[in-house]
Amino acid sequence: MHVAPHYDFAHATAALIAILALLSGLALLAVKQVHEQVRVYAVQSAFAAGYTLLVGIDRSDTALIVLAVWTAVIKVVVIPIAIDRQITRQISEHEVPLVVQVPMSLLIGVALAGLAYWSASVLTIHGALLPAPALGMPLALVLIGFFFMITRQNAISQIVGLLTLENGVFVATVAIAPGLPFAIGFLLLLDLLPAVLFYGVFARLIAARAKGTSIEDMAVLRG
Repeated sequence: MHVAPHYDFAHATAALIAILALLSGLALLAVKQVHEQVRVYAVQSAFAAGYTLLVGIDRSDTALIVLAVWTAVIKVVVIPIAIDRQITRQISEHEVPLVVQVPMSLLIGVALAGLAYWSASVLTIHGALLPAPALGMPLALVLIGFFFMITRQNAISQIVGLLTLENGVFVATVAIAPGLPFAIGFLLLLDLLPAVLFYGVFARLIAARAKGTSIEDMAVLRG
């Protein structure tokens, strides 16, 4: 007798979050405006926080739920506002110069996502709630973050690319080791703040001297 497959709500929601997170990574490659890049990162971080919350609720893990809340506060609110208000409003240009144009960037992004899922399928690793291959989406975000940093000649875009890469690592950590002690997970989250602070001060120095944050503007900082 044929038995209809059972669809678990938590697994279905996790699969939807994985798809949306991957699409947010690709959307980042299509955005030229600095402000929009920061907003796309905030949305992507909301998916990372949502996945962490979902795993926490499914496992009845209070530490993961608290970590999800702090992830939302820091990544979705604090960091985007800090970058947007303290840096991007002080610069004269808002469109980021591209090494690779948007259509080709999207094609390469899709190819990198395919490579990530193919590579993850070789690994026999099961992730909490995520569909197989569990590391496909997190690894795709890491590769897209690297590619974004390489092809966007702007100091703020470098920050966004680094944060996108970190989102991939964060989701992979929650997927593989949801029982990770809260202190370690929280320290990994707080580790972002010094990096953002450093890059933020660096970008503001460039903006003050060159009235912009393009990587090419760093030439004026040479003595």
